[in-house]
Amino acid sequence: MDLMSLLQELVLKWGYLGAFIVSVIGNLIPFFPIPYLMAIFLLATTLQINPIALGLISGFGGGLGKLITYYIGRGTGKLIYRKGDEQLEALKKLLGNYGAIAAFLVAATPSPDDIVIIILGMIEYDVKKFLVAITAGKIVISLLVALSGNIFSQLARYFGGEEATWPVILASLIIMIIVTIVIDKVDWVKVLEEINSKGWKRFVLERIRTWLKKS
Repeated sequence: MDLMSLLQELVLKWGYLGAFIVSVIGNLIPFFPIPYLMAIFLLATTLQINPIALGLISGFGGGLGKLITYYIGRGTGKLIYRKGDEQLEALKKLLGNYGAIAAFLVAATPSPDDIVIIILGMIEYDVKKFLVAITAGKIVISLLVALSGNIFSQLARYFGGEEATWPVILASLIIMIIVTIVIDKVDWVKVLEEINSKGWKRFVLERIRTWLKKS
């Protein structure tokens, strides 16, 4: 049995509990992508599942799983850097003021988040703020996936009955993969550097002006 089949079996057999376990596992191992959101999407297509409850449960599981990555970063930082080290201070300057925002952004998108999380651990960013931010981000993406699965499933059943369900699910999964690739192209470190130097208001206004010029 491959990994995806195992995840699917867990969520379909155990429902909300399975979703929580899969979400913890999917976020537990740094730099080892586990497609747990696909399993959440699949579970959301079943009529007996509440997509909002599913998204919340999955988000909490994802946030809890990322705590391991945070503490790996924290331990690594203590081994590599001494207090006052220039590189460590540079990392603190980069993410210290926007740690919660950075954690939320990388968690709320399908982009890789382990590098940012490890850095937050290395600079010993407040663990409570980290957990709240990372969990909030995971809830956002899990809710979007669960609601998408539920909506696509209902549309499929409405327009074509059970026969149309899987083609629509497949189409929505392809869309999700495309969105993931697009988001992955964003240089989030550069974005954070700009926010740090310009502030949120100026950064957003400049992005809006750039978009208006292009359009």
